[in-house]
Amino acid sequence: MPLQSAFTLNSNEIFSSIANMIISQEVFADNLGKHQTLVDKARVDGGLFGDKKLYYATDVLKSHAWGNDSEAANLLSLDRPGDPKVQDITLDVFRQIRLTVDNYLSKRAWADEGAFSSFNSVMLGWMRETKRVYDGTLYNCFIGATETSTGKQIVSVDLGTGSGHPLYNLTGVEKEQMEAMLIAQALADLFVAMGDYSRDYNDNQFLRSYADEAIKVIWNAKYVNKIRKIDLPTIFHKDGLVDKFEEDVLPARYFGVVITSANKSDYAASSPTTGKPIDSDDDTYVPGVGHANGCIRSMVEKDVTVSATAYHVFPGDEIPAGATIKASGTFELGEVYIEKADVICKVLVKLPPYMSAFEVGTSFFNPRSLTENHYLTFGHNTLEYLANYPFITVKAA
Repeated sequence: MPLQSAFTLNSNEIFSSIANMIISQEVFADNLGKHQTLVDKARVDGGLFGDKKLYYATDVLKSHAWGNDSEAANLLSLDRPGDPKVQDITLDVFRQIRLTVDNYLSKRAWADEGAFSSFNSVMLGWMRETKRVYDGTLYNCFIGATETSTGKQIVSVDLGTGSGHPLYNLTGVEKEQMEAMLIAQALADLFVAMGDYSRDYNDNQFLRSYADEAIKVIWNAKYVNKIRKIDLPTIFHKDGLVDKFEEDVLPARYFGVVITSANKSDYAASSPTTGKPIDSDDDTYVPGVGHANGCIRSMVEKDVTVSATAYHVFPGDEIPAGATIKASGTFELGEVYIEKADVICKVLVKLPPYMSAFEVGTSFFNPRSLTENHYLTFGHNTLEYLANYPFITVKAA
């Protein structure tokens, strides 16, 4: 049944001049049954003093041939380590959730105090729930749509079906089993490579090795759900892959590539077509029928107006068709990403930190309008992954 903006009381079947009464009123409170918890695992200490958290990375030292007695002449030589690399995470994003309620005229919409109190309680509860939606969607988009190509942090799994490929001519369950085996082999090989001494898996390109138990896999639900149709322990029984499979799973919509000035031309054409949903003539988003050209989603929470219609988008929501993507456009470059179906998972060792500056709830009563204004104000850092640790994107090729 479609939502009604208002309703009319029914006329009494006997006395047509009066209306039948409302039996009861119930306000739905079970609105968000499950929250994404990835951001909760990433929380680190913050506070009101200072605004930066500094992370220092150092590189391996050197060994030298020892010259026994001749080393005496080198006693006063200095062997300083190389400069550390310092990365700062800054608390510089501040948001506020606002709500106005009253205890007078709005009561007239309710049959009794219980129904009215239930409504106000649900609305006030939405303030912290809204923050949880903001935190979760913002963080999920960052994880799914951020990538680095430094070293070997883009890993391709060949799931092609050309002649001679293991998937050639396979269909149904057999194809899904083979895909799962190829993904399992690629991850097993990756974990072995990450456990070796290498400079390939961090942006600093410092010498590192990573223990299997420290590696975290964040899966694209599209691939997890496909693999779940088969005998998981049989395919993923080695190298702790069953445990890795059971780690964090995000919906497919969060995985993609952020659109920036550097790559915008890859997704734009004067006549939008498959993989190019941006009209290069006017910078508008043209998804095509059934997203035939591609789906572009927001990286931020934002109010926008497109063709005189107002929209409010959370991170991960599709942006309105016709929105412009450009400097001073509906969305700035860097504020959107194009969804990519080929991302299998992300492989990390340390989650990007989510630091809280403060979270304060305040309110005041306006005696002139007899209203209560409630505010929830909070701050957090601009999201960055730590350059000292891997941020690996595993893709189907």
